[in-house]
Amino acid sequence: MNPAAAAAPIASPAQRALIMAPVLLSTTLFVLNQTNVVVALPHMQGTFSATRDQIAWVITSYLVAMTIMTASAGWFGNRFGRKRVYLASVAMFGLASLLCASAPSIEVEVAFRLLQGIAGGPILPLSQAIILDAYPRERHGAALALWGVGVTLGPVLGPIIGGVITEEYSWPWVFYFNVPFSLVVFLGIWLFVPKGPKVESRSFDWSGFLALSIALGGFQLVLNRGQRLDWFDSTEIIIETAVAALFLYLLIIHTVTARQPFLNPAIFRDKNVLLGLFFIFGWAITSQTPLFLLSLRLQGVDGLPVATAGLLMSPRGLGGVLSMIIVGRLVAHFNPKLLILVGLSSVALGSWIMANWPIEADLWEVGYAGFIHGFGTAFTYVALTVIAFATLAPHLRNEAVSLYSLCLNMGTGVGVASAVIVLAQGVQVSHEVLSSNISFFHSLFQDHLLPEAWSFSHMKGLGAVDRVVLQQATAIAFNNAFHLIMVVALSMIPFIVLLTAPKRSRKSGKA
Repeated sequence: MNPAAAAAPIASPAQRALIMAPVLLSTTLFVLNQTNVVVALPHMQGTFSATRDQIAWVITSYLVAMTIMTASAGWFGNRFGRKRVYLASVAMFGLASLLCASAPSIEVEVAFRLLQGIAGGPILPLSQAIILDAYPRERHGAALALWGVGVTLGPVLGPIIGGVITEEYSWPWVFYFNVPFSLVVFLGIWLFVPKGPKVESRSFDWSGFLALSIALGGFQLVLNRGQRLDWFDSTEIIIETAVAALFLYLLIIHTVTARQPFLNPAIFRDKNVLLGLFFIFGWAITSQTPLFLLSLRLQGVDGLPVATAGLLMSPRGLGGVLSMIIVGRLVAHFNPKLLILVGLSSVALGSWIMANWPIEADLWEVGYAGFIHGFGTAFTYVALTVIAFATLAPHLRNEAVSLYSLCLNMGTGVGVASAVIVLAQGVQVSHEVLSSNISFFHSLFQDHLLPEAWSFSHMKGLGAVDRVVLQQATAIAFNNAFHLIMVVALSMIPFIVLLTAPKRSRKSGKA
């Protein structure tokens, strides 16, 4: 087979719909599982009598395994067949979910979560590759827009579904929830998804794979445990950073010198793909981090219950869905570079609104800020993905999409870790600055109208004042974090000019 030859797209719209249905469901299920378990962690901690550090491994083990397997999904898809790997991933994901629900101890739970991450890693990149192959190039925008609904809604729905299931039933049902959906997805893929184009597989480069796995694993551990262990004051973090840096260096040297390296150098010769990896890393920071921040802000500063906070985050998902519908039609007729500009500008605007909230944010403003932000992230994602793979040879698609998903996962990790740092340090600094203005001799505290609850004459009064100061310091820290997201979105805009827009076909408006 000529490696440059394109895979023939599915001709029938009905066939495309049958392919899209299970692929979209599997994507939504996988992305949803990255956030719905977080809500159940306190209940799991009680069941296993685990420490806070131990229960954190339920998330960390999953993320590390998922990140490593995402990087290797392309090779496994080429070597064993994309459909076979996809079916095996979905089946193992459902089985691992069942095992997670019945784990008798925290150690076993972490092991099963590791298995679940291994199973889920290939789902996102392979599903994206299937969609790109099922549709002709001029229809990629519309197809990715529909598929992107799952990527957009999953993180929003995850905490809501996880919270409801945990409160109404118990935490194991967060995992049992996956089993019937995994079965439906398995049957749909088995019946309707084609085997895909035959791609000559290179021999498996164990040296490159191990170097990449250790580098990614170490880096992910640093991101997930750094704040908890006080970063480089911890021997563990220093060791993990050194190991990650060493094996990253070995991976780069190996990729340049090996005859058949694990990371195909041909992928990095495509300028759009290389820039796409940069953009999707930044996109993940600006799109996924606000979900983490909003949940904490609405509950921690505004004091809203979980259900209310979840509802206030839903406009973000609605904005994303509307954006997908619009951009899926526009991308075939307009330069994707212009659409990326519109998307990043919307992300920056939504972040700026969030960065200027007072202590008690206006609920209406929370809704429309989230809507604008969600609209911008989805708008950017579709246009970016279309242009990133516009000039790539089809035989490189599986591996390139795996790297694309890998950078998305790493961007998410870096974004959340950075937000944690900004919050922790921001609260400390702001609390210190605000507290310096509080004195018994200040005229404000000498006023006879001062509430008795704030009196300096007893400890309760001092505690009440400190709680108000802490609330204000926390609000300032959150605003600083949203400002950081705005800066990241704006900083990516100048690099749009470096992308090469695909040539639009005369048939681009046809299905």
